[in-house]
Amino acid sequence: MADSDRDDKHDVEISQASETVVRKRLLRKTDFLVLPGLCIAYFTNTLDRANLGNAKTDGLETDLGLVGNQYSLLLVLFYVPYALFNVPWTIAAKRFNPNVIISLAIGVWGICTMASTAATNFGGIMATRIVMGAAEAAYKPCEVYYLTLFYTRREIGVRVSIIGQMGFIAGAVSGLISWSVFRWTGGLHGWQYLFLIEGSITVAGAVILFFFAPRGVQASKWYSRGEKDLAKKRLAEDTEEQDNRFRWNDAKAQLLHWPTWAYAFLALMYGVGVASSSNFLPTLIKRLTKDTVKANLYTIGPNLVASVIQISATWTSDRLQQRALVASSTIVVSLLGWILLGTLDLESHPSVGYFLTFLITGFTFIPSNIIPVWLASNVPTTTGRAVALGLNYMAMNIAGIFSSVSFRAQDAPVYVPALVTCGVTQGVFMLACLVLRQYYVHLNKKLDSGETPCAPGMEGRPDYRYAI
Repeated sequence: MADSDRDDKHDVEISQASETVVRKRLLRKTDFLVLPGLCIAYFTNTLDRANLGNAKTDGLETDLGLVGNQYSLLLVLFYVPYALFNVPWTIAAKRFNPNVIISLAIGVWGICTMASTAATNFGGIMATRIVMGAAEAAYKPCEVYYLTLFYTRREIGVRVSIIGQMGFIAGAVSGLISWSVFRWTGGLHGWQYLFLIEGSITVAGAVILFFFAPRGVQASKWYSRGEKDLAKKRLAEDTEEQDNRFRWNDAKAQLLHWPTWAYAFLALMYGVGVASSSNFLPTLIKRLTKDTVKANLYTIGPNLVASVIQISATWTSDRLQQRALVASSTIVVSLLGWILLGTLDLESHPSVGYFLTFLITGFTFIPSNIIPVWLASNVPTTTGRAVALGLNYMAMNIAGIFSSVSFRAQDAPVYVPALVTCGVTQGVFMLACLVLRQYYVHLNKKLDSGETPCAPGMEGRPDYRYAI
C-alpha cells in the first residue's frame, strides 16, 4: 500500500512538472506572437503623439502663424477626443477584436500625421490633430485588454512594461530624427520632413500588425489543440467568462462599483505628469541650451534611461505582486524632480536641470503602466474590464488637457505653475493609491477569514484574492 502511494505521488509530481514545462513553452510562444506587434504599435503611438513637441523647437509656430496660446490649444484639442473615445474603442474591441481595432486606429493616425505636412495655418493642423486624437484613443486601453486575452493577471505587468519601453525608444528616435531633419535644406520645413517620415513608419506598422498578430489563442492557427485547452484553463484563473459578447449588465455594474472611479481618479492625477513629460520635454530642455537642434538630441538620454528604470520597476511589481506600493513609492522621485525643476535657478547650472529631466522621465511613467494592470487584475468580467480600462485611460487623457493649459506662453521659459502642478498631482496620486490599496487588503482579510465566502463574480474560484 505504501509503495502504491509513493508511485501515485511520483506520477502526480511528473504530471505537474510536465504541465509547468508546457505552460512555459506556451508563454514563450505567446510572447513571440503577441509582443512584437504591440511593440510596433506603441512605438508609432508615441512617435506620432509626441512629435508636435519636437516640431515646436523647429519653428512650427512661426511657419503656421500660431499666436498666443494656440500651441497649447492644439494640445487641448488633441486630448479632448483622445479622452472621449477611450470607452467607445474598448467596447468595439470587446465586440470585434482588439487587434482589428488597434490596426485600424494605427492606420488612421499615421495618415493624419502625414497629412499634417500639408497644413499651412492653425485650422489645418488643428483638423489633423483632432482626428489623430480620436484614433490614438484606441491604443492603450485596447492594448491592456488585448493582453488579458493571452496572459493571467500575474504575467501582464512586465509585458506592459516591455511594450512601454518602445515609448521611450520612440522618444529617443524622434529626438534623433528631429536632430537630423531639422538641419536639412530642401523644399519643406524640417518639421514637415519629420511628420512624413514618422507617419510612413506608422502606416507600415498598421499593415504588419493587422496581418501577423493573432486575434486570440482560440482563433489562432499557431496554437495546437492542447495549447488552446491549456490557455483556456489559465485564463479561467482570472475570469469565468471568456466569450466576445458585450454584457450591458456587467458594464452597468462596473460603472456603479466605486473603485472603478477611484482608479480613474488615480489616472487623472498621474496623467498630468505623463502628458507634460511627453509633450514638453523638448521645451523644458530647450531652456537649458540655446541650441534648439541640440535640444531634441538631448531628449535621447532621459528616454533611454527611463526605459531601464521602467522595466526594472514593473518587473519588481510583478515579482513581488505589489502594484500600489511600487507605483506610489517610485513616483516620489519624479515628484521631487518636477518641484525642483520649477523652483531652482538653473540658468547658471544647466547640468543640474538636465539631471532633473532624467528623474522626471524615468519615474513619471511608472504608474501609467502599473495601475491599469492592477485595475484589470481586480475586475473579473471581461466586459467590466473593457469598460473600466476605457474609463481609466479617458481620465488619464483628460489630464492631458490640464497639462496643456497649465503650460502657458506667459510663463515661458520656466513654466513654474505647470511644473508645480505636476508635482502636486503626483503627491495626491501617491496618497490616494495607498488608500485604495488598504481597501483591497481589507477585502482579502475578509476572504481569508471566511467572512466573505468568495469574491463577487468569482464564485467558482473561492481561492481568488484581490491584487494589491
